[in-house]
Amino acid sequence: MNILVVDDNKFIREVVSAMIIDSGHIAVAANGHVQAMAALNKESIDLVLMDIEMPEVDGFALTKMMRKEYPQWFPIIFLSSNDSEEYLTKGIDAGADDYLTKPIKQVILSAKLRAMERIAKMKGALERANKQLEILSSIDPLTHILNRRGLEEVLASAWQSNERQVGELSILMIDIDFFKPYNDNYGHPQGDKFLVQVANTFNETLNRATDSLARYGGEEFIVVLPFTPVEGARFKAKELSLALLSQKIKHEYSSVFPYVTVSIGIATTTAADQVANASELIKQADIALYQAKKQGRNRSSVFQENA
Repeated sequence: MNILVVDDNKFIREVVSAMIIDSGHIAVAANGHVQAMAALNKESIDLVLMDIEMPEVDGFALTKMMRKEYPQWFPIIFLSSNDSEEYLTKGIDAGADDYLTKPIKQVILSAKLRAMERIAKMKGALERANKQLEILSSIDPLTHILNRRGLEEVLASAWQSNERQVGELSILMIDIDFFKPYNDNYGHPQGDKFLVQVANTFNETLNRATDSLARYGGEEFIVVLPFTPVEGARFKAKELSLALLSQKIKHEYSSVFPYVTVSIGIATTTAADQVANASELIKQADIALYQAKKQGRNRSSVFQENA
């Protein structure tokens, strides 16, 4: 663990730091509130051992500062020669988690550090689990690509990046042609297997790390293409369509082709800020998709204001 020792007495700082090092941990020393806050900004601190009686800002006030500035919890243990109940109560109320009386014994400090290390490990495991849950909440469980929540996050980030760098952001809204009759006739298990195949095909066709694929609805997908003008979006739409056709997924119940095809709506924002926000861009792509379907499906269409 990285342990921050805050004490205005140099001798005590050195003694406590030596005990920490002897217990197999890393000691970071601070002589008061300025160095302590600077250390928290610079280092990843797992535990704070803090003196109470310090000039300018005492341990109670410094603890409140830390809790206010750093909402992510880490344990704080007070060190003091005053073992009164009043001090103990005041320390806990200020945000501390434990209290050790000076002079500190190596065996007691080592035992406290082992206990805090167990808490730190449990905290780390919980944070990793929460991180994994957060990731899973943005992933479609069937296709293992982004779901609508994940799409919103990616699209918001792409929108901000394009605004900062004055670029063009394009999106493709993709709909599988005649998916319902496919599902009805081949069965839902086959339909699910087919959706996974489509997602994998699209994913393999996206060759830029900045491009993203999401499942927007049942058989609808959205591709986010940052820094891509309309010509590039047209090319990518054609590339995706041909990649899927190359799979030769049989569809006897399609009215346009014996294999599975897609219709694609394209919308692009420009440096002139013709699109107000990402939601409007999606609406434009949806309108363009409707235009592609109206024109006979198995094709792409770019959004046109007066179409």
